[in-house]
Amino acid sequence: MFTRLFVTFAFFLGQLWSGSSAANAQFAVTSDTVAAGGDTKTGAIRKLAEAVKLRTVSRLDTGAVNFAAFTALHHYLQQAFPLVHRQLAREVVNDYSLLYTWRGSDPALKPVLFSAHLDVVPVEDASDEKWKYDPFAGMVADGYIWGRGTMDDKYRVIALLEAVEQMLQRGYTPARTILLAFGHDEEVGGLAGAGKISALLGERSVRLAAVFDEGLAVTDGLMPSIDRPVAFIGTAAKGNINFQLTVKGGGGHSSIPPSDTPISVLGEAIARINRHPFKARITPSTRNTLDILSQEMGTMYRISMKFYWLLKGIIKKKLSNNQATDALIRTKVAPTIIQAGDKFNVLPRVATAVINVRILTGETDASVLAYLKKVVDDDRVQIEQYGVYTPPSPVTSTDTWLYSALKSTILEVFPDAAVAPALFPGATDAKHYTDKADNVFLFAPQVVNPENARLVHNVNERLSVEVFEGCIVFYQRLLERVSGKGSDSAAY
Repeated sequence: MFTRLFVTFAFFLGQLWSGSSAANAQFAVTSDTVAAGGDTKTGAIRKLAEAVKLRTVSRLDTGAVNFAAFTALHHYLQQAFPLVHRQLAREVVNDYSLLYTWRGSDPALKPVLFSAHLDVVPVEDASDEKWKYDPFAGMVADGYIWGRGTMDDKYRVIALLEAVEQMLQRGYTPARTILLAFGHDEEVGGLAGAGKISALLGERSVRLAAVFDEGLAVTDGLMPSIDRPVAFIGTAAKGNINFQLTVKGGGGHSSIPPSDTPISVLGEAIARINRHPFKARITPSTRNTLDILSQEMGTMYRISMKFYWLLKGIIKKKLSNNQATDALIRTKVAPTIIQAGDKFNVLPRVATAVINVRILTGETDASVLAYLKKVVDDDRVQIEQYGVYTPPSPVTSTDTWLYSALKSTILEVFPDAAVAPALFPGATDAKHYTDKADNVFLFAPQVVNPENARLVHNVNERLSVEVFEGCIVFYQRLLERVSGKGSDSAAY
């Protein structure tokens, strides 16, 4: 789920202080780096194009899912990556997800898991005519691979498998076991895919050294106050929970209504929640982001963060002024479903609303519920948890060899970029593995610029061939760094 919220976050974070110039850096891996990745210009591009053709669309209504497309994708991957399927152990989990195990030579080292997902979001019927090429044609044209999944997230599935295939071709053997976990329902929560893979690992008492998943990425031209690209590594993620608000009444005819009806009471409760947002807090992960970015913004900004204790109120106010950055400093609440009544002249006996809450680090389901009850302050409104609760993730340390390995890999493929940890406001399949690893990194070797920022989950989704080639090289280098046995990694 490579969310557009991240794009907005990056743009407004760059405007935390009014900036002077936009980044104009161009992204490209060097010719030597591309050559080291093997023949990506033909084979790997064709493999991604073929994978796009298979309509692995996930839906909340599983009865509407074409599961045969997932099975077809499994079969295609077997054909496209013969060495992977001969030398790695492959397991089909819960019928449609895949788990590959690349056994390391040193069983004392904890495995590292790379997560990606096979499913894609639907294409709206109303948008069909707006696509330049059919979204499931797998067209390669104009320097891009076109279609649903090219930016989210089939490109990472193919890049990871291609990286391993090429490493196997040259006889590489990892010291540390590598797991490739490809869920089939990330876009609808991941419970049936990554959730089941995680449960399987739990049954085997597997403890992971690290998890690498999609999340944040490299921004190009989205940070007005910084003159070069910025690669954001997600080292924490907000939690997610829903609550249902229910108000009951006596019903009756609308011609003689009481002063308060279930709808009016419910509406006032929602309005109260909206008028009383959660308190703004700059978490340690966001503070870390600001500290690093201030080094890229000039003397005034460095001084601002140096005297953070004195200026934090002003900084919080600046962050609160924009929709995206406000989401980084407080728990956010949004009503998403309202239901009441079915006839225009009959007062409904029950009115309900579902509110979605994205929970900032430091809050829990209990503290959120207590706050909502305090704000609503009306015994007529019943507030209960609705659905599954995902707590805020633990914060991954940046003071480890694993973070250094990821940062070094980013700088190798994107040498012009600054690198900064950040809070990820969304959620990915990684949330299912947080109980199995202390180190969870949410980063995709994707380049987000003003041109492609609106393409994720949208019309004309497409990925630059150049960026895709860089993705393969990126994962080769990262796999080599985290799977080798060195003095820094011996304890993991």
